Amino acid sequence: MGLPEKWDEVWAADLDVLQNLRENGDLPDVPREIDVSFRGPMDALRRLQAACENFGFTVQEFIEADEEGEPWLFLVRTQTTDNEAIRDLTMTYLQIEDSFGVECDGWGCVAQTEKE
Repeated sequence: MGLPEKWDEVWAADLDVLQNLRENGDLPDVPREIDVSFRGPMDALRRLQAACENFGFTVQEFIEADEEGEPWLFLVRTQTTDNEAIRDLTMTYLQIEDSFGVECDGWGCVAQTEKE
């Protein structure tokens, strides 16, 4: 699948998540932690772990083997959920997939319904 087709697919999925957040009263301009999970070969995940700060992330958790024996890397960064910020997040995780040979399994956050 080429990048334009992949973009359309993942952006559509991200828009679904954004719609769900909005339906739950999310205030998109309130910064919060957003986690992004990746799976792939252990060496690729280790390289990503070492480089994640270059993409604005910190490591939330590294699981060397889940129930199926697959390793997972969970990264987190603080940002808003407005469409522009999420577009940037989506472009970033697609770049990470391409550069590191890993697969993003999506992102998530808690809806922020109050200004701090």
